[in-house]
Amino acid sequence: MKTQTIRDVASLARQRRSEKGWSQARLAQAVGVGREWIIDFEKGKSTIEWGLVIRTLKELDLQINLSPALPVRPSREATDLSSILDRTTRRRP
Repeated sequence: MKTQTIRDVASLARQRRSEKGWSQARLAQAVGVGREWIIDFEKGKSTIEWGLVIRTLKELDLQINLSPALPVRPSREATDLSSILDRTTRRRP
């Protein structure tokens, strides 16, 4: 599923927690945080600590996969070494 915000991640985590039949307290215990932290995370609090988010997702058997939003195009300033070598070797007799 494509997620764009911490709220999207939090919503997926909350859904997964419910699917597992876990309470917020059970998840908090597994992660090693207080229930209040789980509540803040599930609300999509923007200042949440990423290390704990990753640990929480791991406990829920979820993972994060990152990919570029748009294809990366080489910049115009990029040097094409193959072209330079081809031109250099062609100039020599």
